[in-house]
Amino acid sequence: MTLTGVALTFLIYDSFSDLNADMNVAVRALRLDLFNRGYIEKITEEDVRYIYQKRCYRQCHGEAAMITAVLSPAGWFQVVERMRVKENVTISGREADEIIKYLEQSYPTVKSAYEFETRKRVHHAVWRNDMGEGDIYTDVTYVTPEYLASIGAKQLEDGYNLVDHHVFIMGFSVHEGEVELIELDEKTTIRSSKGEFSTTPPWKLRFQTADKHHFEAIVRFAKKGDKPVLDGSSKWFELLVKNVGGSKLRVFRWELPIDYPPEIYGNGG
Repeated sequence: MTLTGVALTFLIYDSFSDLNADMNVAVRALRLDLFNRGYIEKITEEDVRYIYQKRCYRQCHGEAAMITAVLSPAGWFQVVERMRVKENVTISGREADEIIKYLEQSYPTVKSAYEFETRKRVHHAVWRNDMGEGDIYTDVTYVTPEYLASIGAKQLEDGYNLVDHHVFIMGFSVHEGEVELIELDEKTTIRSSKGEFSTTPPWKLRFQTADKHHFEAIVRFAKKGDKPVLDGSSKWFELLVKNVGGSKLRVFRWELPIDYPPEIYGNGG
């Protein structure tokens, strides 16, 4: 740098450390832009933490909200996707993947033997979301043995009693205010070509965040009986949620058989 350049620099910056800090910011911005455009495949741990802090921690939630959420890997998928689509938080698809992996590692509940992309594909196969109708956003996860294997929680199959029940994890969220607990056995049914069926009560609360922005619960439907919900000929089914959060009817649909990635049937789970 010439003497003239040095003089001009100090007209703007008080020290070389200030200049160096701004240069680092510019370099990071360029690196993240190249990452989002697919020109580079990996970014540093510091870059990932920066994305998380800028997009999530500073823009929406503090550390307390992340700790009290105690979400599964699937839960982090849901939160980040909802923030992108419903709340218009500017996060690219590649940034979203990095944030989800960061949340899994920073606030772990279970460990999966499967790669991130496999977990992601399984999640999208069993998860449905209305991205907000009325005042409440609703997430639904159809709990299957393949889903539990993908998140490293096959030991929960017996607890959920998947042999005798179709089981759904339902999440209800508001971005502002509080969401009250809902009598889900009164609000939820399942529909297929065999008809429409009520839950097998009682519904069960999984957790509620301290700020009451979010709660998750479990509803079940008996597989056995004179009129089974599904059988081998079933091509689809729907979970119906009625009269919740200003919406008369929310419909979540799955085509059958569910399309899982082939590696989920390997020995990783």
